[in-house]
Amino acid sequence: KKEGRAPFYRLTDGNFKGIDMSSSGYRLLTEAEWAWLARKAGRRTQTVFPWGDDSTVPANAGNIADESANGITKFYVPNYTDKFAKLAPVGTFPPEKSGLFDITGNVSEWVHDFYSLQPPKAGQVKTDPFGPAMGSIHVVRGASWRSGDRSTLRAAFRRGASGPADDIGFRIGRYL
Repeated sequence: KKEGRAPFYRLTDGNFKGIDMSSSGYRLLTEAEWAWLARKAGRRTQTVFPWGDDSTVPANAGNIADESANGITKFYVPNYTDKFAKLAPVGTFPPEKSGLFDITGNVSEWVHDFYSLQPPKAGQVKTDPFGPAMGSIHVVRGASWRSGDRSTLRAAFRRGASGPADDIGFRIGRYL
């Protein structure tokens, strides 16, 4: 609103009523946008992890469950040290290949899409999908400072959440 942009989300008395696809206002990234940034943007091919295909976490990759999280989290990455047992200041680590900061760890990211396990129909290709229009659980993408196993460190990792957590944040974007 400060920039004179029409809001992307339509709210009535603080309650979500829908979206305005023609708006250039700020919004949460879609799950598809987040996945593209974490797996393909700035890379020749799609990767398994935000840093590449090698399962060994490179030095200074991001804030994940490192040696300092041993005893705080269920799993941690041995022989990796990022110097933060929990949250790190945003931008502490170098930008990813996409040019963005903190795709690897710090906080998992709440995205626009509602969580669904329903795969697309066979042969169906969607461009810039927004997921289900309504739901009670949102998709959360990516690793956080709690992530210390290969599954949660993968760029494809996703889970659902219905409320706040100390390892969930968000990233905003808008159509240009």
